[in-house]
Amino acid sequence: MNRKQRRKAEKVKKSLTPSEQNLSEKIFLFEQIPVACTTCAEPFDKTDKSMALTWKVVVREEQQQVRLFCPTCIKKTQEALEKNG
Repeated sequence: MNRKQRRKAEKVKKSLTPSEQNLSEKIFLFEQIPVACTTCAEPFDKTDKSMALTWKVVVREEQQQVRLFCPTCIKKTQEALEKNG
């Protein structure tokens, strides 16, 4: 994003109400969802409802970072945490 685009975005952001601003931020982050699992690179289909319900999205708002995890990677992580914790 260049300076001109950032200034325009800030101007629009200031003109919105807090609820509109919150919604626009969530929509922006939704568009940033990766097309594959962040860990194993398994492809993700945004139009598949079962994938949307089983995959996990992790958002770090301070870094504007969106990560996507498949059920297999989630299960492996939970097992590792249970084993160590």
